[in-house]
Amino acid sequence: MSEYQPQMTVHSAVELVVAVVDTAQAESVLRVYRENRALVSFECMARGTARTEMLDLLGLGETSKAIVMCLAGHQLAQHLLERLGYELKMRYPGRGIAFSVPVTGIGVRWHKLLTQAEQTEVLDMDRAEKKDGFDVVAVVMEQGYTNLVMDVARKAGARGGTVISARGIAEDEVKQFFGIEIQAEKEIVFLVVKSEEKQEIMTAIMKAVGMKTKSHGIVLSLPVSNAIGLAD
Repeated sequence: MSEYQPQMTVHSAVELVVAVVDTAQAESVLRVYRENRALVSFECMARGTARTEMLDLLGLGETSKAIVMCLAGHQLAQHLLERLGYELKMRYPGRGIAFSVPVTGIGVRWHKLLTQAEQTEVLDMDRAEKKDGFDVVAVVMEQGYTNLVMDVARKAGARGGTVISARGIAEDEVKQFFGIEIQAEKEIVFLVVKSEEKQEIMTAIMKAVGMKTKSHGIVLSLPVSNAIGLAD
């Protein structure tokens, strides 16, 4: 399989772990990720908009938040959630929330790096992949390449995207595996795409801004259960 052809999985061997915490707790989350050998993580700032009673219900006491994410194999993702619950006491109200989302597509080399320590079965989804509905394609890359991503994605069938700024942290193992230096300041582009067009869009983006380019991009996809407001 070409490195530009995204690896698709039925029972996802890679997951995106997401923690939403008070800004003061962001470094503690990153410490848990690092100590448990999560190889690549991202942090971005956010602001909660829920009403006070909803914040209390979700365990989110203030509106200034950090979203701290990492990519991990399935087994490590479950372990990270356990450690966050224990070490940061996120099992209790008021300590933030954390969850994991299955990654349904990712570059072959990233898939190999993130799952090399796990014996999780990976299946090719070329035939089994759903042909209707939508997926989210996420592109994490160096700053300054958003327009290139959007141009390439639109030519491959995407309609539009949303961009956020983030700080990326890559462990030495990632740098050695790819043989590159990875900058801290990142941009993340999210695109909601038709499932039948996902593979073509991801492949085009990988060729334009993948790890072998100056943008050092990671391209992955996440499942969408339902969506509204998207033009045909």
